[in-house]
Amino acid sequence: MQRQALAGLLWSKQFYNYHVTRWLRGDPTAPPPPAQRWHGRNSNWKHIVNEDVLLMPDPWEYPWYAAWDLAFHAVTIAMIDPAFAKGQCLLMLSSLYQHPHGEIPAYEWDFSNANPPVLAWAVWQIYLLDAASSADGQGDLGFLATAYRQLLTYLSSWLNTKDPLGKDLYAGGFLGMDNIGIFNRDETLPTGGQLVQSDGTAWVAHLVIQMAEIALELNRHAPGYPQDIEKMLLDFAIVTDSLEHGRDGVSLWNHEVGFYCDAIVQADGSQSQLGVISMQALIPLFAVATVQVAQPGSDEESGYGLAPELIALRQHVLAHHPEFRGSVALTPDQGDGSAMLFAAVRPERLERMLERMLDPAQLLGDHGIRSMSAAYRDDPYVYYVGKERHELPYWPAESRDWMFGGNSNWRGPIWFPINLLLMQSLLAYDSFFGDTFKVEYPVGSGETKRLYDVVTDLGDRMCSIFVRGEDGRRVVFGDNDYFQNDPHWRDLVPFYEYFDGDDGHGLGASHQTGWTATVAIMLQLGGSLRLRG
Repeated sequence: MQRQALAGLLWSKQFYNYHVTRWLRGDPTAPPPPAQRWHGRNSNWKHIVNEDVLLMPDPWEYPWYAAWDLAFHAVTIAMIDPAFAKGQCLLMLSSLYQHPHGEIPAYEWDFSNANPPVLAWAVWQIYLLDAASSADGQGDLGFLATAYRQLLTYLSSWLNTKDPLGKDLYAGGFLGMDNIGIFNRDETLPTGGQLVQSDGTAWVAHLVIQMAEIALELNRHAPGYPQDIEKMLLDFAIVTDSLEHGRDGVSLWNHEVGFYCDAIVQADGSQSQLGVISMQALIPLFAVATVQVAQPGSDEESGYGLAPELIALRQHVLAHHPEFRGSVALTPDQGDGSAMLFAAVRPERLERMLERMLDPAQLLGDHGIRSMSAAYRDDPYVYYVGKERHELPYWPAESRDWMFGGNSNWRGPIWFPINLLLMQSLLAYDSFFGDTFKVEYPVGSGETKRLYDVVTDLGDRMCSIFVRGEDGRRVVFGDNDYFQNDPHWRDLVPFYEYFDGDDGHGLGASHQTGWTATVAIMLQLGGSLRLRG
């Protein structure tokens, strides 16, 4: 299965050619295009000259790159070709792709749209994978430093342009999850006012903490980054505090539901929350990092070798901003003694969120974490605009509306890249708390497990989609008996775009090996966890 996933990813390489200025001018042998083209989509991306081999989401159905898809492609391909993986990231950060203001092009339909900012995560993961496979255990510091310089402008573009209210509460539109909202998040709200997004704010926190991890690693080899690290600790504290406590009466935490949520903020400052139980509300969990400052069971500081300096930087931030005491980091004495935990979601809230996420009646499916709570199957989430009723249902398979074209669905199905980030995030919490933090898993079973064991089981659920079961059938093929039984097809596994939230069969683009190829990482991770366990 891992071999086929990686082979499919290699097969998704395509030459992509888009020269925006040339396109704006039109074909020199044809009549000039309408003048409004110079003021339409992508007209402010005149620097774009893309003429490279890229990993496409699906070489048949989606033969164009998308910034966040490509990040997952690059991390996965790093397992077998780290040089190509690094090249993909550096292309996105080059002057022929990245906007002079720092933005990364989203996708050709609208480069200005906002994809989740996962490129820093991809750079860091590729560096770690490369280091793990090298003879001396050392990663490519040149790559890391080059990417870091350009990622700083990327971070600045998010901090400076995606905060509609100026309250450290971020937006960004649909953010890759097409129809997950009750309203189209790329359009003007029917309610009026501004939409403040829990996932937008959480993605910024995630970006900041990934950048901080990169800066810590660079500083370990070439000291000179403490100011950057301190600035990122402060940025992280500010954004985390806005998630934790809200701003000026605008809160993204719903105490009743025990979940993060979007909020609609009117011009007079009044707000209403959208208390939806969906994958979107789990994004704050991604803003987490465990920084090793000592070997477990040892009095000697090792790992990053930054314990005194990092703690001093933390104290310096708190000395000037004591209001952020709960938002910077948990120190080693609050965990197992070997690490510091940087997390947007505090342990008490983590517990409440996992009550929903690990509940089979809500987000926990037989084959992974669903994108929408199954509780909305017969009882949809409802929001009224005046007398107009808006519903958000649970659709485990294909979309039943035409939002964003209707050919993808984030209202129930299982998506691999988000599940991978969830698994990594839970492992970060587990590496800090160890046996001291356990949850009921699955909810209703009466059994408690540490997060390490939860992640192992989630990986098994995801991988079970592709493995032939005891009945000889593969979940991915569903009720297609031809593919299930034909000797020429039954062992050729397609890596679909997304998967049914109930039974796990494949849906959407059937060759979207791109980010579904992350199953290769899950298999590797599962093997490592079992060896460690």
